[in-house]
Amino acid sequence: MYTVVIDYDPENGSYGATSPDVDDEHNAVIGIGKSADEAVARFRNALQGHFEFLRERGEPIPQPRVTVTTVPAPVLEDAET
Repeated sequence: MYTVVIDYDPENGSYGATSPDVDDEHNAVIGIGKSADEAVARFRNALQGHFEFLRERGEPIPQPRVTVTTVPAPVLEDAET
């Protein structure tokens, strides 16, 4: 399973889906949509095309390597107290 990051862009009201597992300095796989689900579906299609391209060139398919966790935001003390 590949980690997919979904980002919302409030300026244009769209979502973008990417994966650090397959993005590098030469390639980026991205899906953009009006909803998170649409962005992920488009990312999945782009990923399939990317993998087919890599196979045709005899290049290895990148393996999943990223895991994700969440942490609570730090509480900042008020500078005036």
